[in-house]
Amino acid sequence: MIGIAAMDANDDRIRLAYAKVQQNNKDLQELNKAMAYLAAHKDKDLNKGDVIDPSAKPPLTLGDVLDKFGVSYSATDGKIGKDQFAKIETAVKGASDALGGTNQIDMMKLQSTLNKQNEMSQMVSNNMSKLNQMTMSIIGNMR
Repeated sequence: MIGIAAMDANDDRIRLAYAKVQQNNKDLQELNKAMAYLAAHKDKDLNKGDVIDPSAKPPLTLGDVLDKFGVSYSATDGKIGKDQFAKIETAVKGASDALGGTNQIDMMKLQSTLNKQNEMSQMVSNNMSKLNQMTMSIIGNMR
């Protein structure tokens, strides 16, 4: 029973770790879309309202990504000047690299938690098998 309770508690840790990895992957996709947008619009004025992912609900804008990841920029009437392009591009790349590293650590934590779950499952299975063998031995002795 203790093993099963421990497995249930570990299930919650697995769900949380998995949700964190999923969120990291979603954030990385947003940063990658922003980097692709920036690469395609080099040497052009940017608008913080420029849509970089129209399929997102609501559509994802450049300003959304920059604000979400703390990339500083100044905009006049929603326009981001060409002079800030290199700084923004470097900051977005840095945020992507940092999140990628964090995601690797989170994936390792998830893998470790899954390994613990497998070990606990094996332990419970072994204990149940031993109990079954013991019960069958008792029944055999009664016959």
